[in-house]
Amino acid sequence: MSLKNSSGGVTVSQLQSSFAEIQGELKRVLNGVNTGRILESFDILSKVTDAVVDSCEALGLASELPVVETFQRDNFWRALNHCWLVALQNVSKANTDEDRLREEHIVHLQNSVVRWGDTLDKF
Repeated sequence: MSLKNSSGGVTVSQLQSSFAEIQGELKRVLNGVNTGRILESFDILSKVTDAVVDSCEALGLASELPVVETFQRDNFWRALNHCWLVALQNVSKANTDEDRLREEHIVHLQNSVVRWGDTLDKF
């Protein structure tokens, strides 16, 4: 997710588009969790979180300065965290064995969480 324009800044239109895309993906995650597609949901959620963490500065999520007046940074982080909590609370509700998280998925998630923390720590 590249949000820099040629002048190095981010336009309001780009931000709105990026947040709409992220919100759509989070809805896909919650729908997948509700229908027992746990592995697919965790895959989407991990990719979204990767993109958010890697682009948090460009998205205006790493600063207290307002990027867009109507944007509420705390609500964004709260929604992303809530999505993770719902996914984790429903991990046992996989429809099939193929939809179930296995040890290798948990190890990958653990490594991702450490990387996300290390990346966000500098902010």
